[in-house]
Amino acid sequence: MKNFEAISASLYPYDVDPFLKEKACIDEGIDTQADYTVTDKISVAKATIAILRNLIVLASESNGGYSLSYTDKLGKRIFHIAKENGLDDIAEEFDTRSKITDISDQW
Repeated sequence: MKNFEAISASLYPYDVDPFLKEKACIDEGIDTQADYTVTDKISVAKATIAILRNLIVLASESNGGYSLSYTDKLGKRIFHIAKENGLDDIAEEFDTRSKITDISDQW
């Protein structure tokens, strides 16, 4: 499996333009035609997240006889990809769970 194909697999079921995937690879310094290895996991995750972030602004799209609708599930997908790859800063940005804030120092 090539890095480009690994990104496609990570994006499933979302299908995006190949140029968008290629740009994300270039931005992350990934060789699209190199074999995917475990050392590429975080870079591929970052490229995947960059692509998914672009989809968030869309409500839905139609292409070639099929249509996709984007909901808050996309944010949850980004959260899980970031979390499983140790990208805590990105995961926190997409974490929709309730948070408890300590304000005891304001008394």
